Amino acid sequence: MGFGQVVADVSQDPLDQTKLTTSARAVKQAMEMAGVTTKDIGMLEVHDCFTIGGILSMEGAGFCGYGEGFDFVREGRTAPDGDIPTNLSGGLVGYGHYTGGTGVRQAADIVMQFTGKPDGQKIELDPARPYGLMISMGGNDRTVVSCVFKRVQ
Repeated sequence: MGFGQVVADVSQDPLDQTKLTTSARAVKQAMEMAGVTTKDIGMLEVHDCFTIGGILSMEGAGFCGYGEGFDFVREGRTAPDGDIPTNLSGGLVGYGHYTGGTGVRQAADIVMQFTGKPDGQKIELDPARPYGLMISMGGNDRTVVSCVFKRVQ
């Protein structure tokens, strides 16, 4: 439904290493192209190559405010029965972070969830939120692709 691709200068340190600004820009592009907001997204696949990456992705994508990601996850809001089920196959750390194929894996996880054949936790997608969002990054938020998928009946 929509995609965003943003590349930052890999030779320059980010202004604030606690914010995934490149990811935030890619997510914004993808959601604008798809005509959706976070309220329309029913599931997420985020690039959690390290635990903090998954937490910061929640903030960068706008599912919680800056500095609120840890509590957002700790409160179970990303669990299969939470507000925004996230990384239902275990994420990149849980599934094996193989360089180069992680974005394809994230897209496949969303499609498999939408077709009822997930490789991990199965959820019942809320019909009012039929979209999935993926954020795939390289170089620690330097090269990011974000895609919005929609479940069709």
